[in-house]
Formats: sequence, structure tokens, C-alpha cells
Amino acid sequence: MNTVRRLARRLKASVFGRQDEERLREELAEHLELLTEEYRQAGVPLDEARRRARLKLGAGDATTEAWRDQQRLRWLEDLWSDLRYGLRTLRRSPVFTVTAALSLAIGIGANTAIFTVANALLLRPPAGIANPSELVVIGTARGDGGVNPLNHAVYLEIARRTTSLTSVFAEEMFPHVMGIVPPGTEITEPALGRYVSVNFFRALGSFPLRGRLFNDGDEATAVLDYAYWKRRFNSDDGMVGRVLRINRRPVTIVGVAPPDFRGTGIQQCDVWLAIASRDAVSRIVMAGGRVRPDVSFDAAVAELRTIGQVRNPEQGASDNQVRPLSAVPFSLAGSNRNVVLGFSAALMLLVSLVLAVACANVAGIMLTRATARGREIALRAALGAGRGRLARQLLTETTVLFLLGGLLGIGLARALTHLAMTTLPPLATPIVVPLTLDWRVVLFALSLSISAAVVFGVLPALRGSDVEAGSSLKDGVRSSSVRSRLRRSFVVGQIACSVLLVVLGASFVRILRHAGAADPGFDARGVEIATLDLSVTGEPKDGPGAFWRVLIDGVRQMPATEAASLARVPPGGWEGIGLGGVAPGDRAGSTEMVPAGWNIVDAGYFATLRIPLREGRDFAASDTAGSSPVAILSEALARRFWPRASAVGRSLRLPPVRASGGRVEPRLATVIGVAADIRSSSLVDGLAEPYVYLPLTQSDALGMTEQMSIVVRHRGEASLAPMMAIMVHDIDQRLVFAHMESLDDAIALGLTPQRILATMGSAMGLVAVLLASMGIYGVTAYTVTLRRREFAIRLALGAPRARVVQMVFGQSTWLVAVGLGIGLALATGAGQVLAVVFYSLPAAHVPTFVATVALFFATGAAASVIPAGQAVCEGWRRALHED
Repeated sequence: MNTVRRLARRLKASVFGRQDEERLREELAEHLELLTEEYRQAGVPLDEARRRARLKLGAGDATTEAWRDQQRLRWLEDLWSDLRYGLRTLRRSPVFTVTAALSLAIGIGANTAIFTVANALLLRPPAGIANPSELVVIGTARGDGGVNPLNHAVYLEIARRTTSLTSVFAEEMFPHVMGIVPPGTEITEPALGRYVSVNFFRALGSFPLRGRLFNDGDEATAVLDYAYWKRRFNSDDGMVGRVLRINRRPVTIVGVAPPDFRGTGIQQCDVWLAIASRDAVSRIVMAGGRVRPDVSFDAAVAELRTIGQVRNPEQGASDNQVRPLSAVPFSLAGSNRNVVLGFSAALMLLVSLVLAVACANVAGIMLTRATARGREIALRAALGAGRGRLARQLLTETTVLFLLGGLLGIGLARALTHLAMTTLPPLATPIVVPLTLDWRVVLFALSLSISAAVVFGVLPALRGSDVEAGSSLKDGVRSSSVRSRLRRSFVVGQIACSVLLVVLGASFVRILRHAGAADPGFDARGVEIATLDLSVTGEPKDGPGAFWRVLIDGVRQMPATEAASLARVPPGGWEGIGLGGVAPGDRAGSTEMVPAGWNIVDAGYFATLRIPLREGRDFAASDTAGSSPVAILSEALARRFWPRASAVGRSLRLPPVRASGGRVEPRLATVIGVAADIRSSSLVDGLAEPYVYLPLTQSDALGMTEQMSIVVRHRGEASLAPMMAIMVHDIDQRLVFAHMESLDDAIALGLTPQRILATMGSAMGLVAVLLASMGIYGVTAYTVTLRRREFAIRLALGAPRARVVQMVFGQSTWLVAVGLGIGLALATGAGQVLAVVFYSLPAAHVPTFVATVALFFATGAAASVIPAGQAVCEGWRRALHED
């Protein structure tokens, strides 16, 4: 405690001790006067009395310095002095300061922007949720470390059997458009709704702003989002207790969520509804819960794996199949936490290369400035400053510059994140990402700035402080060979990192072009998709099938329609519904269930998208609910089951369905056709997974035909969306399209990760080339300055100017060649990684490498033009004259 008190007292004296120092000076002056007066009274002359008094009292400055060392933290005062001197030094060189700070701001700002997004999705506690660190997201395990949704029955099993988790809740994975009829009107309005378990709000620790939240036993109840309640109902407290019709069902509004509550994800939601027991069995949900304080996360996951040894016939698993359960820590990224983390890390690595180039550029300039300030540093050394003190001064100046770049980078990061959010493609569900500038973002930017300053500033500081005071003051400071080699090493490092960035940027562009140009197996040109959800108006009187038949017949009769059909999920990157595995039905005792993608489509789907039928026929009007079940397979699945025979006419075992009375009945279907493979999971990973198509006319029992997408190919350039909207309104004015877009836009959305990588890689590559050219110019110009006497003598003795120019260009060419060699080697290794991740592209793309070599040799030549001109112009005459 005494040590702490002394430290606190010395810290206080360092910050607020100026008055104490003034009092000390006054006391010393008084003592000096008293001693002088004593000597005067003894008969000593005034001047001699003052001299003797000073000798006896000692040097006042030395006494003051000793007092400072005892009473204050001297290193803190030295740091403050160094900071002020560093600011004055940078202020005297505004061009250098602005240029260096802006180059650093680009690298730091790009890193901070990516960290801001990652912080919002992964680190920042979601608003309105109590103790989010205790929460986990529960689902079926998948290969990338994330989790997939599960059946509501499995959620109930987890809630019943778990001992390591509390407050286990469930929610639909995504909000979807619902039809709400406000009180006092008959007009249906679209709103984004989400079904959740009745303990959803209690589990998250949320409290209502108005009314109450869900209670056990609640079914036809809803809670309004605060922003929606304020926007649509003008903050009317009377809405609590009102009955609204949501999807034609009467629902009681029991409360309003608090203002800061946004749920568990980033999708906007207007209303939360309690999952009713009558339709819970068919729901696919994401589960969550809180880990007990005395239980570790790993133990909770192990228990979930044990609980996961349950059969799930509703999902199509066979008797010998199990569906492993897992969990991930809770965040706004939800079940895709690891995907977001990996993508953020890839982007951070990319922009970190730009930061490294900028730091190397600034370090080289600081080393040059230290050489130019050699006389000043030598004078400080001659006055008693040690090498460590000088190095600390230079390192402090570098840190001040990097912190200035960090502050500018924070502002740039704000602009970059705002720009990124405004340029996102249109999404079916609006997202809300809280990209706030919290303490984590500021701490990250400042820590990155200081770390970069230390890493890239230590060597320049040590080399800059290594001077011989006597010879430097007498003969001037000359650049040492060690300093020159270090300066060139920084430039070579810049070029190597820039080469790697340029090659990566070109590779990402190739990946995007390859993905966009790859044949997806269907023709998206001139195709529009419009998604409609019948649950908005409730179950149609004659069933969904009859409604879809009327609607698609009307679309096909439009004059601009070339072909039209219906699909449960349209192609483009995210299609496929989870019905489980499939197996040949003509193999007795076969238990092999092959995972497959599924879709429910109407007749004409393959013709509309121009997907070739390799054999067999399309679905027809004769394939009704009363006829034998039929299916169409993709080529990949047909080859797997019957590699040497035709699949048409074969029997296929489909996932079981729940029949009347709760019985689970197996199903067999006859294969009537084989369709060409499509890249069903896109365009995102280029895969063509096994696929099964079921006819819409036989799929009502699956409970998945309330929402379908119209797939229409039109003639001409005009969109059919307005005419389809009018047609739907004429059929039922309560219906609204959940989403409308062209198929090209849907594919573009699937390629968003590649587009981000290509844009970031290209932009960072251009910035790196610019910074590298600045580095080449700087070291070349400085070398010309050091060798100007040599060049002057050569020219005076008759050497051709072309020879001098060749010498200048030769140095820059050598730097570029070494940097290219290192950078291309690194790019080859990075290309091997990309070749595995993206489409098996060649690791070394020769045209890219050739173009990169040409680009950097041209950059080096351009950066050497001005220094070469200075070497052969009138400067050589002035050099001779001065010498």
C-alpha cells in the first residue's frame, strides 16, 4: 500500500506539481539571499559574497532536477516533453505530415471499418438482452462449425431433457411477410412477423414497455416492435389488448417490446407471435438457451450431442440416422458466427497488407528524416543525451504521427461502413446492423496505431539515434550503409506486399467473373421471380393448389409472357428445402438415405428456365393428388442410384409424411424424368448437389405450398411485375408480394461475398501500387541526393547523361525486381489456398503474373523519372560549385 501511495503521490506531483516547483525555486532564492547577506555582514564584498553563497548552496538547477527525480515520475514528464516536441516537429513539415497521416489513415481506416462490422455482429452485446454472454444458439451441426435449424419437436425434446441449459427458447429463422388488418379497417397491410416460443422474451431478459409479454399458454397473441408501434400506430397505448387479424386469424396484442430490443438477429421484425400448439409440429426453428453458471460451454455442447441421438421422422431421417446437435456462442451473426468470423478475418488480412505497405512507406521516410536531422541529433548527444533518450524521442515522434493517422482512420472507417451499408444489394428482409463507434472500435484503432508505430518505428529510431557527436558536428552527417540497406529493405517489403495485393485483387476479380460466367444449368436472362405467401390471408377454401392453378393460368395468358411456372424456391444460390434423405425404392432392405436438395415445382418449370430434360417427361396435369406419386431427379442423383441403367420408371423412397391421426407413413414415388444438373447452391460454391423435384399438385400434404414463387420468362425489356401485382390484387386484395426481383438480381445476391472480395482486393491493390511508387520515388530521390557529387564528377569528365540516367533507373529496377520475386512467391502460395476454396482455379495465373510484372516495372520507371532528371540537370553544376 505504501508503494501505491508513493506512486499516486508522484503521479499527482507530475501532473499538478508546477506550483510546488515554483515554491522550491522561491525557497532556493531566499536561501541564496540569506547566505549572501551573512557573508556581507562578515565584511565580504557583494560579488564575492554571492559567489560563496552559490558555492555553498550548490547549483539551483541541479537541486531542482534532483527534487524532480524524487518527487515526480520523470519518465512521464519526458514523455510529455517528447510529445510536445514531436507535434512541433510535425507542424514544421506539413506536407510530409499530411501525406504520411493520410496513407496511414487508409490502412488503419480499412482495418477499423472491417472490425466495426465484426464488432457489431460478433462482439458487441445486443441491445435489450440481459447477460448475452450466457446465451448459446442451438441447432443441428454443420461442417463449417455453425448450426442449422431444427424441428420444433426436437426443440421440445431439448427443453425437456437438458440439465446444463436454462431458459431454452425457439424462434423462426427469418421473419416473413404477414398480412395485418388493423382495427377499424378491412385493408390488409404487409408487416414482417416472426413466430417465437412463449418464453422467448423471458429467456432474453426483456421487459415490456407497454402491457405484458407472452405467458405460458398464450397462443393467439402478439407483441409489437417499438419502432413499428410508434411508426404505424402513433405510439397508441390503446393498442394493448386490441384484437388484430394477422393472416386472417384473430390475434390479441398483449404488449409492446422495449425501444432498444431488436430480437436476436439483424433482420427487421415488426411483430412477434406466440407459436400455437396446433401448428408447432410442422415448424422449423432455431433454438437457444442459457448455459448454467456452473457448467462450461463444452459440457453443454456434449450434452446436446447426447440429446441429439433422437430420431426425427418429420425431417425424413431413416431409422438408422441421427441428427447431431451442437451450439455456438450467441451473437447477432446467429448460427453463421464462424462464417462471419472467417470472412472478416479474410478481409482483415487483405487490408492489413495495405497497412503494412503504408507503414513501411512511413518508416522509410522517417529514416530519411532522421538522417537529414543528423546534426540536430548529434548536438543533443553532445549536450549529454544518451542513445536511448534520443531513440525514445524519435519513436515518440513516429507514434504521434501514427496516432494522427489512427484518428483520421476512425473517421474514414465511419464513412466506409456507411458507404458499405448503402451499396448492399436489395434484400428480401431489411437488416439493421448497429455500426456504432463504441469503445471497442476506438481501442482497436488506437491499439493498431500504437502497435504499428512500435513495430515500424523501432528500427528507424535506433538507426537515427546512432550518431557520433564529434565527427557529425565537425564533418556533417553521412548516411551509413546500414541505414541505406534498411531503407531499401522497407521499399522491397512495400513492393512485395503490393505485388501480393495486386495478384489477390486480380484473382478475386477472376473468381467473380468465373462465378458469373459459369453455366448454372439454367438461363436467367429475361426471367422474373415474385414470391407470394397465402398464409397472409389464411388457408384458401379449396386449398393452396386450386389458388396457384388460377394464378399461374392468368400469368401465362399475359401477352408479354413467354413461359411461366411455379416453384417453392427459385434458383440462384439459396434454393432447396429440407425434406431429408432419399433412397432407391426397388432395393429390398436398403437403408441408404442420400442427402438431397428438394424443390416443389409446377409443370413447365424446366421449360421456363430452359433446364434440359435428359430423359423422360415433365410433370403434367394428370399428376394429381389422387394419382401415383411421381418425381423428377437430377442427373447426379440418377447416376448415383442407377449408374448403368435408365432412372425413368424406377421407384424412389421419399421421406415419410405425417398422415391423419398422427401416423407417419412412408412413401414411394415413380421417377418420370431426369433433369440436367444445376448449380443449386450456386454460384456461391459452384456445386451441383443431388436434387429431387416434386410436383406441386401432389405436395399439399407436405404443408409447404402456402408460399410459392412465380417464375416467368417475358418477352421484351418491360417488367411483368406491375401486371402480376394487379392480377394478384384482383384475385384477392389482401394478398401482397413478399419479394419481387429479376433472376439475375437473385444470382447477384448469391455472389455478394465474391463481389466484396473483388472490390476490396482491387481497391487495396491500387492503393498499394500508389504507396509503393511513393516509396520507390523516395529512396531513389534520396540516393540521387547522396550521390550528386559523384554524378557531377562523372558528367564533368564527359560521361554521357544517358549513363547517369541508366544508373538511376538501374537502382529502382533492382528494388522492383527483388520485391517482385518475393511478392510473386507469396502470391503463388496464396493462389494455392484460393484454388482450394474457390472453384479449383489455377494457383498461378500466368497472364496475371505477367501483367503484374509489367505494372511494377512501369511503376518503378515512372517513379524514377524525376530523380533521374535531377541527376543530369543543372543540379550537378551546383554540386561542384558548392564542393
